[in-house]
Amino acid sequence: MTPVAPNAEAAFEQRVARIEPLLAELAQASDPMVERATREVLSTVLELHRRGLERVLELAGREDAVREALARDSRVSAMLLLHGLHPVSLAERVKRAVELVRERCGGKVDSVEAEIQGAAAVVVRIVPAANACASTRTALHNDFEQALLSAVPDADSVMVEFAEAAPALIQLRLKKADPGQRAGGMP
Repeated sequence: MTPVAPNAEAAFEQRVARIEPLLAELAQASDPMVERATREVLSTVLELHRRGLERVLELAGREDAVREALARDSRVSAMLLLHGLHPVSLAERVKRAVELVRERCGGKVDSVEAEIQGAAAVVVRIVPAANACASTRTALHNDFEQALLSAVPDADSVMVEFAEAAPALIQLRLKKADPGQRAGGMP
């Protein structure tokens, strides 16, 4: 694979960032036929790419190693997500992101529970370590949220919540009352 020059990469990223403003300009065009034709061309090109990528995945993606390599490459992964073709399920990507952040956080987290609600609403509940201060909680929230947004940009929503650990149980031992004592502790 030929490396892309940093300037070419930056120029491409700037062009990608212009897509939404250009579509907004197109919607304001005085000729509705131009807008309709442009949108049809764009839609057809995107469908052509989706169908081609689908075939590539079918041919090359039979091997787990190839599927994983495609999923790890940020450009390929983004393109596959755009077309709804990502080779790794949303649930698996959530699980991987949560595990990765949990490993990085070490002892700052007691437990993490991830849940996918509906089609693609991701909810992660974190039980921070008992000694976690407010800034640690904020950092944990940000770390989990950023990892999830990066791993599952196709999710409908991502929510990171804190839960408190269940209080420790205290076992009380009652002393048997002396038969000779009255209630209240006096003989």
